[in-house]
Amino acid sequence: MGTWRTLSLRTKLTFWYVSLMAIVLTTSAAIAHMYLSRSLRRAVDASLSEQVQLIEARLRALEHGREFPEPRSERFTIAPAFVELITPKGEIADVAAASENERVPIHPETLERVRGSRVPIGEDARTRDGRAMRVVTWRALDARGDVAYFIRAGYVIEDIRRAERKLLGTLLVTTALALIVASLGGLFLTTRALRLVDRLTRAARAITARNLKERVEVPPSRDELARLADTFNQMIARLDEAFERERRFTDDASHELRTPLAILRSELEIALRRERPAEEYRQVLQRCLDEVLRLSHLTDDLLLLSRSESGRLVLNLAPLSLDAICHDILEQMRPIAATRHLDLTLQESEEPLRVRGDPQRLRQLFLNLLDNALKFTPPGGRVTLRMSRSEMHARVEVEDTGCGISPEDLPHIFERFYRRPSGETAGAGLGLAISRWIVQAHRGRIWVESEPGRGSRFIVELPLAEMAEEGQ
Repeated sequence: MGTWRTLSLRTKLTFWYVSLMAIVLTTSAAIAHMYLSRSLRRAVDASLSEQVQLIEARLRALEHGREFPEPRSERFTIAPAFVELITPKGEIADVAAASENERVPIHPETLERVRGSRVPIGEDARTRDGRAMRVVTWRALDARGDVAYFIRAGYVIEDIRRAERKLLGTLLVTTALALIVASLGGLFLTTRALRLVDRLTRAARAITARNLKERVEVPPSRDELARLADTFNQMIARLDEAFERERRFTDDASHELRTPLAILRSELEIALRRERPAEEYRQVLQRCLDEVLRLSHLTDDLLLLSRSESGRLVLNLAPLSLDAICHDILEQMRPIAATRHLDLTLQESEEPLRVRGDPQRLRQLFLNLLDNALKFTPPGGRVTLRMSRSEMHARVEVEDTGCGISPEDLPHIFERFYRRPSGETAGAGLGLAISRWIVQAHRGRIWVESEPGRGSRFIVELPLAEMAEEGQ
């Protein structure tokens, strides 16, 4: 068993192919040999049966002074080696034989079988000199229906047995040659069929994190191996994309962390160069605290994205009122809007909006959207939070009259570390990426409509509570 496990797939397929061929060929040869042997014996039995019945008819014709009947058929022309008349007691009454060596012993059990049979009975026997013979026995009845005598005829089938042995030898040689050809052909076919698998194996060994651009050549045929190669290439492409995304994430995160750390270092180095008044130290500490808070916020966002993409972040889903969450967020953002001289308004839905969601994440979602809208809308502008309901979704729109987004930047707006062009200091570029994940985690969708100079509108659609429960 251990040796079998170490064999290659090519060897195993060839073995099973040759084994199946051996079973099929051996079975076919056995059936052919058996069919020929039985056919030849049936032919001999039919000829001998016709002849013993003809002898019976002629004997009856002699007893009654009638003419001899002619044979009913000329299909069989074999001449018996011997013919015997046997009394009901099993004694030989008359015999016609070329020699004593061509006769076979009488078996009482055979006579008993023939006594109750309606057809002649044939059996294999051996002559006194060891040759194979086929013997047919028949009974003749008297007027009362009792056995008057038995008629037995035999024919030497040594030529038939030699023909059977020759056929058997031919079949064995043919089967052996066929198995040799089948093994070579099976090995050739499996080698050719598994050539692509070998290329896949070599490609898998050669591919590392540094050369994920390598691909396996897909054969023009659309068979299983072609689909395997195509699937392998798709897997490598996904790995390449994942590694590239992680590289960009690492580079961007390093860049984002480097800036506040450099600011902290410069502020502290400047403060330590000479003695300063307490007020200046307080200002330096305040600036350092701002950068630490920025670092803390950035670290929290990075951790949230990492946990969400790895599937380790679990949402606490429960039915809740989306109207209440939007009201609370609007009241929370009103002081910020007032300091920036912006008009922040709410357009409520005519019907209550209940969704199945995580209240903490949904608050984070709409806070991010409103914070972006307030950040990129100039003083005197307007930000509108609009709620509505469709048949299956709750719809929330955050619309502003800010600078808008250019068409070339629009497809990348939800990517990590993306920054919208602005005269103000932008954030780390993680807010919209987190917002998109929150929406997708709630089985919703988010998109943006924007024109440069005319503002932007972010649209969020979330399944209503009853629809979300049906989809569980």
